Amino acid sequence: MFSLQPLKVSILFLATLFSSSFVFAENILNLSEGVNLLAINGKEAKSPSFFNDHSAYKLPNGINQIVVSYTAEIKNGSEYELEYTNAFVLLFDQKDEQLLIAAPEIKKIKDIKELEEKGNWILTAKSGQPVDYKVSLIKNNGFQLSRDYERELEDFNKTDAAAALPNKPLFNPNQLTKNNTAKAKNNNTNAKKNMPAQMLIFWYNQADEETRKSFKKLINNH
Repeated sequence: MFSLQPLKVSILFLATLFSSSFVFAENILNLSEGVNLLAINGKEAKSPSFFNDHSAYKLPNGINQIVVSYTAEIKNGSEYELEYTNAFVLLFDQKDEQLLIAAPEIKKIKDIKELEEKGNWILTAKSGQPVDYKVSLIKNNGFQLSRDYERELEDFNKTDAAAALPNKPLFNPNQLTKNNTAKAKNNNTNAKKNMPAQMLIFWYNQADEETRKSFKKLINNH
């Protein structure tokens, strides 16, 4: 288990290494622990596997629409059980940004219910500042072995839901969404704790084999 300080050192090392040759031409969305990315801009997101654990996704500049859910281990008696939220659609407009999406602290069933009622996801930029977004809940109607999110989004975007794709500018500068303002700032500390690890994974994946070996050596020395 890495401490926070070595993570900061490692990220600085890799960021310096790539700063001269790597230029962002898109957004990078990092997922905090427990967050499931189900669809990106109308297309089903690639599912993670044991050997390919996606925690960072490329998004185009401009308006993006994603579908996310959250998985939590909730203690039930002496055992822990996996609990899932319904799916949420988030809509936001960003350019050349490192983003992190997280959920408020969830330890009990009531916390999951509160998330579903409020839709108070934590979406932050690299600076740690909250990113404005619009959010809508998509409930699962009845028992389903799997869901066709591409079809569901087609239907969803024909509605007047808050996070449906707009036919006008997403945000009015004089009337920003309040979904991710004061409460998001209060929860910002939790999101920031996860950001170094997410950034570490991203930069490591960008490195060539020789750089990865040097990186591992640096980590082991700490």
